[in-house]
Amino acid sequence: MKKFVLIFFFLIVTSEATAINGSIEYNKDQEILNVWGTNYEMGFAQGYLLNKRIVDFLSEFCFRIIDLPSFEYEFLHLNYKNYFTIPQKYKREAEGILDGIVAAGEDLYIDELHRDMDVVDILLGNSTFDINYIFLGQESFGCSSLSAWGKPTLNDTLIKGKIILGRNLDLTHQISEVEQGLIMTYQPDSGKSWVGFGFPGIISTISGVNEDMLILAINAGYHTNTPNRAPRMVPLQFVLREILEVSDYNQDDIVNFRDPYEKILEVNNAGAWLLHTVIPYIDSSTISAAVLECVNESGDTFRTPENDENLYPWYLLALNHEEVNYEPIYDSRYNTVLDSLQIYSDMTFNRIRNIIKAVACENTLHTMFFLPNDSLFAISFADSLHNASYFTPVWYKWSDLFPNHQPLEKLLANEKNLLFFPDLQRLVYTEGISIFSITGTRIDIADINKLPSGFFIVKVHNSGKSYKLLIIK
Repeated sequence: MKKFVLIFFFLIVTSEATAINGSIEYNKDQEILNVWGTNYEMGFAQGYLLNKRIVDFLSEFCFRIIDLPSFEYEFLHLNYKNYFTIPQKYKREAEGILDGIVAAGEDLYIDELHRDMDVVDILLGNSTFDINYIFLGQESFGCSSLSAWGKPTLNDTLIKGKIILGRNLDLTHQISEVEQGLIMTYQPDSGKSWVGFGFPGIISTISGVNEDMLILAINAGYHTNTPNRAPRMVPLQFVLREILEVSDYNQDDIVNFRDPYEKILEVNNAGAWLLHTVIPYIDSSTISAAVLECVNESGDTFRTPENDENLYPWYLLALNHEEVNYEPIYDSRYNTVLDSLQIYSDMTFNRIRNIIKAVACENTLHTMFFLPNDSLFAISFADSLHNASYFTPVWYKWSDLFPNHQPLEKLLANEKNLLFFPDLQRLVYTEGISIFSITGTRIDIADINKLPSGFFIVKVHNSGKSYKLLIIK
């Protein structure tokens, strides 16, 4: 697999965090945000690296998805804590985001509200779908997902009899979502490493996979009523993140769908969510795929392949209808999938990709495929003209992304050589170099004579060596 282009490597600042624990990479045209450390440090890194993009995205996202005038939004802002309980660690991460934005030299001002963004605004941006359920009682987004395993996949050189999950994230097709899609890698000090697929300022998850290859993807459900508002609700996106970071939630030494299910039973969620959960395939006696039906009105339950005789035993489909506590609602996409499977039983990667493409819509922002047995996933993003399923997905192996940073000790060891200005001038003419400020900003070589006193980092392309540059004026 090709090397990614690393834009930021390691950034030193003065703040509560001793370092900006983050980097941005590009693989082809896909942007990857890496963060690590404590919740505050990860938030600070995202805020510093994405800065104004977070303020702009969350402002537009909240106002469009919730679709409320500013005075009603401010009412929600004032009463947010009356509806929702958020784990303290994620509040701390939101604080880090704000501090990081300010440290990057950007302001927090929201034009529509005539004030600065605060922690509650970030939490609201991560709860917009739940808020939509409570106040508007309608689906926030669609989505579709199909998992296949075992006998039908035996002859495919990629799946090889194991399990694959194909997934469309259907949201809106506004320019902000189209341009701001991110792969986000998290390596927390406490908890499992995981990957989410989101946008600037999103610290929860809608689609994610962790180091145990537990995959979680949520679709909106049809039964959107929220009559049960006590105890206070926890936005399901935050619950999913907690599950990914704990993995074996019930501590039975087995990671499977029971872990997210038992966690979900402990919290109150708004509206209706369908959580497609997948783990590596072992054999036909284990359940590798299940759909958790998290419904405020009727209570939480789950379905496994046995619940749908049309797809049993090798497939599981999640659209937007509940099937256990309610009669399924007609959905033409269901017939599209069923017809395809009945015409030809073997499942290859190209076939599942074509099926996922057939049930995509103009608002499909992300199309993803997961092969948990091989620690692989692939993703494509929409552009302004096409939905995500139109594009060939880009594959990632877990080891391509993790560990997602160099330890500080290794970085400093690599930069132990001290370089003085006359030597720098010589290197400019004899070697290919890049110069970075101590905050990670690339400096135009044409401006080296204007550099102020201080330390800089010089990377020599030809030799691969790195140096600390000391300038004293």
